[in-house]
Amino acid sequence: MQDRNPSPGLPPSGPWSGYYHYAHDTAKHRMKLGLTFALDGKIHGEGIDDIAEFTITGFFDIRTNQASWTKAYIGMHKVEYRGLYDGRSICGEWTLVVSGGFWIWPSGLEESERLRAELEEPAEVVLV
Repeated sequence: MQDRNPSPGLPPSGPWSGYYHYAHDTAKHRMKLGLTFALDGKIHGEGIDDIAEFTITGFFDIRTNQASWTKAYIGMHKVEYRGLYDGRSICGEWTLVVSGGFWIWPSGLEESERLRAELEEPAEVVLV
């Protein structure tokens, strides 16, 4: 019997972009991350958002495509993240005293999506 939802594999290591938002608000708070996904499942990284710089330590389960990590602001508080990798991005929830959602993706994907959108736009026809 063939698996209906094959694992998309390990997420790519490198620069990631994205945002988080609070459960009671849809405002997007941008973040930049540098993530390393190791073959043993460990996640390490660092980044910056509108609060401060932070470090990332966590785990990725390649069987379930679930990622969980702790975002530790330098000299400040920690936030727990849990999300699902769909082969392109990781989307999920974060919790502290309050909670919200997040969505991150490899930074190169952002550029390729923008380029694809430009290429798919119909060209303007100019009659002479």
